Amino acid sequence: MSQKKFRTALVGLGWWATPIGDALRRSEKIDLIACYTRNEEKRASFAEEHGCEAASSYEAILESPDVEGVLLTTPNKVHAAQIMAALDAGKHVWVEKPVTNILAEAPGVLKAWRASGKTLAVGHCYRRAAGHRKIRALIEDGTIGRPLWAEAVFSNHMGQFFTPDRWRYFRDECPGGPLMQMGIHHCDTLNYLLGDPVSVTGVHKKLATPAEIDDVTMTITEHVGGPVSTLMTSFVTPGVFTLKLHGTQAVVSLEMVRENITLAHRTNDETTLAIQMAGEAGWTDVPVPEMADMILDEVEEFADCARTGAMPETGPREAVHALALVEGSCRSAEAGRKMQMTELLSGIDV
Repeated sequence: MSQKKFRTALVGLGWWATPIGDALRRSEKIDLIACYTRNEEKRASFAEEHGCEAASSYEAILESPDVEGVLLTTPNKVHAAQIMAALDAGKHVWVEKPVTNILAEAPGVLKAWRASGKTLAVGHCYRRAAGHRKIRALIEDGTIGRPLWAEAVFSNHMGQFFTPDRWRYFRDECPGGPLMQMGIHHCDTLNYLLGDPVSVTGVHKKLATPAEIDDVTMTITEHVGGPVSTLMTSFVTPGVFTLKLHGTQAVVSLEMVRENITLAHRTNDETTLAIQMAGEAGWTDVPVPEMADMILDEVEEFADCARTGAMPETGPREAVHALALVEGSCRSAEAGRKMQMTELLSGIDV
């Protein structure tokens, strides 16, 4: 008899719950058996759409013996407390990035994770997109030569419409603004492609949004072994997602044109990839591999890791490194100096 599906509950039913819930419906490995958000009408609607129970509280989910794993798509500020509560209740945890809102919360989460013996996976999905996987393959097979630097952009204009009833409006709830909410994906992917971060320098500006947050950021990262990356994010300019990697033998350029960011299963179809080899003029298209979509890939890996005890590709270590780039960029911008990873991660055992 085949193994039963991994039974999960989804907590936090904002807009990103849509691609997560849709991926769970497509999965052959996972059952969504419950959901919860504080808004009773919203959770009843989501439960009806996805064929699961509308739980009365987060505590009810944690107390349920039927729930094996919890998926959190809640505001950043509550991640640490919710992760620790779930681990203490004996649940496996997948949490949408960032793992915690600030680095100071990480030690408590790491301690709870190690004590629990459970899986803790973090939703840094974009490294799993087919275009980024192909860039990694071009590095590994030598096509690009030695990677020297990368430039990345992630922007949208939604910050122009932020109001005080939305948590992303506030600096303490969304430190780093667009860097935290969008750029952190590139932070993880750049670490994946170029290696662990060594130092970070940030420039942050509040130029156009009515919100408290800064709305335009630049982050310069030095990676182990010498490569450098630059990352620009904005909450007040049109939606752009690009990554260009420069090596000694080639430059490879990725662009993702998102029709609707909640339709995450279309990511690979919406990606174009091109390469310019040393000594050649112009760009040559590179086919984007046919691969499982990034959301389905990460939630099914979570289920596999929970069942086997394997480490997820983006577990606590990768998540803390990405968060350190965000917080380091913010602290650098405030202090006017470069921040070392050793300084940022002092007292955090990853």
